[in-house]
Amino acid sequence: MQPASASQRHVSDYFESTAAYWKTLYSDDRLLSTIYQDRHDTALEWIQDLNLVTSARILEVGCGAGLVTSALARSGYTVEALDSTMAMLQMTRNQGARHAVQDRIRMYSADVHALPFQAQTFDLVIAIGVIPWLHSERMALREMRRVLKDDGYLLVTADNNARLNRILDPLSSPVSAPFRLVAKRVLHRCGLWSPKSGFQPKRHYPREFSRSIGDCGFEHVKSRTVGFGPFTFLGKAILTDAIGTRLHRWLQTVASGRGSFLVRWTGAHYLVLATRTETSGDRVSRRTS
Repeated sequence: MQPASASQRHVSDYFESTAAYWKTLYSDDRLLSTIYQDRHDTALEWIQDLNLVTSARILEVGCGAGLVTSALARSGYTVEALDSTMAMLQMTRNQGARHAVQDRIRMYSADVHALPFQAQTFDLVIAIGVIPWLHSERMALREMRRVLKDDGYLLVTADNNARLNRILDPLSSPVSAPFRLVAKRVLHRCGLWSPKSGFQPKRHYPREFSRSIGDCGFEHVKSRTVGFGPFTFLGKAILTDAIGTRLHRWLQTVASGRGSFLVRWTGAHYLVLATRTETSGDRVSRRTS
């Protein structure tokens, strides 16, 4: 594994060079864009359901194009927006100015593994689309817990390793993973295949990620998977965007109700709302401070 600083520099460089793509991803009607927009809308619905007072302290880690930050600012909140990529921070600044809420957005260039805030500062910490790009998600989760107030909320997402489109494609299905591993080793020895260089985004199984959240001092409140598609066979898309979007919408309706386990937990993105819990270490720290 690369040293932490090197791997995170690689991630920052990637987002610096692709900032424009991430902005357009939320602005058209393609299937992938629809999935990301639905993730965005679900996150905002969950935040609205918390009924936080407008004086609540909110931190968005990995603010990206600034869409969540500006939406919350338009609702009257003051938001601390943090990203390690200057191009993303500039987009957040532009998004705030576009909606005339720049006075309610404070921006920071920093790394989530070492947040520049005092302990127990925020009522809500948001990390949408951040976890897959971290060299140590547990270190980041502990940092996010550190800056949360007692009973503060964490809204976080992970890329689902059990997403339905991945399960159905033999080129990516976990079922065929042992065979793919053997094939890659043979091809690598023959000089016909080389592993991708640089940092590769991570995927997590929902149960695995929920366990990590619990281990880092959070209590689960609710969770959901969002996003179905694009559907592929051997890595090639087999449905048009229009048909894929309709299929995604239908599967999402089933998943949001009481659909089968296969549908409910196989969306592309795993969203979790959790609350900060007090540990024995917190109590000891307060007694000795």
